Amino acid sequence: MRVPVVLHTVSSFKKDLLEKSAPLVLQGLTQCIKEPGPLRNEIMTSPDFWVVLRNLTGNAQSAPTVFEILEGVAIGSPPTIMADNYESAVKLLNDFASAGSVGSTVEQKQDKRVRRGPQQPKQPKPQPQPQYVPIRLCTIHKANIFPRVDAAVARGVKAITMIFSLTTRIPVLMQQSHLESKEAWAAYWSPIFRALTTQCTNPCREIRHQAFSSLQRSLLSPELTSGEHEEWTAIFGEVLFPLILRLLKPEVYSSDPVGMSETRVQAATLLSKIFLHYLTLLSKWDGMLDLWLKILDIMDRLMNSGQGDSLEEAVLESLKNIILVMSSSSFLVPPSKDPSQEKLWTETWKRIDRFLPDLRKDLNLDPPPKEVGEKEKPAEKPVEKEKEKEVALAERPKEEVAAGVE
Repeated sequence: MRVPVVLHTVSSFKKDLLEKSAPLVLQGLTQCIKEPGPLRNEIMTSPDFWVVLRNLTGNAQSAPTVFEILEGVAIGSPPTIMADNYESAVKLLNDFASAGSVGSTVEQKQDKRVRRGPQQPKQPKPQPQPQYVPIRLCTIHKANIFPRVDAAVARGVKAITMIFSLTTRIPVLMQQSHLESKEAWAAYWSPIFRALTTQCTNPCREIRHQAFSSLQRSLLSPELTSGEHEEWTAIFGEVLFPLILRLLKPEVYSSDPVGMSETRVQAATLLSKIFLHYLTLLSKWDGMLDLWLKILDIMDRLMNSGQGDSLEEAVLESLKNIILVMSSSSFLVPPSKDPSQEKLWTETWKRIDRFLPDLRKDLNLDPPPKEVGEKEKPAEKPVEKEKEKEVALAERPKEEVAAGVE
């Protein structure tokens, strides 16, 4: 039996045929990959194997079995995630996380009930017997739907956890790949961050919160900055900035108006935290100034998004914290203290004054006027000494004449 031929044939099935044969197909795949060996490795690295799984992910009956197979692949022992199937595994896990968005409907219905508050149950009006039938059917329908929703959300949350767990494999995979640092970053870190940032805008809060937690842990991972490469600096331009800009889109906000407000606050706080965490490393990077100015632009957009006090307060506190840390670490000081910092100092306050005009005065980091006076005094001393010398020279001949007369 040639495995590639069989898998390609199954992956070519039309949707209805594949769904009808799904139980047998999945049972066969489960048996073939149960034990480690050449057959398992050949199946795992076949693109058609992943096509079959992805095509069955959207089927409510097949999804649980597909997820079990995926779980065995992603976190099983021995590890079966390799360079050939790494991106396919991340994409499939991302699909399961996206499928959990159905949980947002339940969450938002609960919000409405909370806003309405406890209500007295109304006395049912007497109705003819046949009219009770659709109510009972509706109850049965809900009883069938809610467990499926809960299961989909649970799989979504677990999928995100597994995506994060793959970060521990990245250093080994990058080393084995022998790729250039830029290519290795694109091959192994980028898929993880793409999936997590996608789920940070998932309408379902439970999945979104898990994604944010996993994203933060990934961004703070020691493996991220291991080695001498600078590709990790892309976490701002390719990860955090696009995420925040997506959160500012009206259609994303409207998918969960109550919860997305909190998510925007989380995003602003996360940007501040990650920047400060890598501040020392970034200070040695040529792109530090451009990055810092871009962060200020993002903070400006968040501040003026029209959301309200909670986000404005979060941005203000985050920005205060960043500037105070930069100042205390001598990364942001007045030109009078370090002339080489003049451009950074000037551009920083030029940008901040646009949306927080009182912040500079509140932080009071400018040098006090007396410092200027103190620096002018030493310049006057040489002049005074010259005058003293002239007076001494003028008086000396008189002393010599007086001595000669005596």
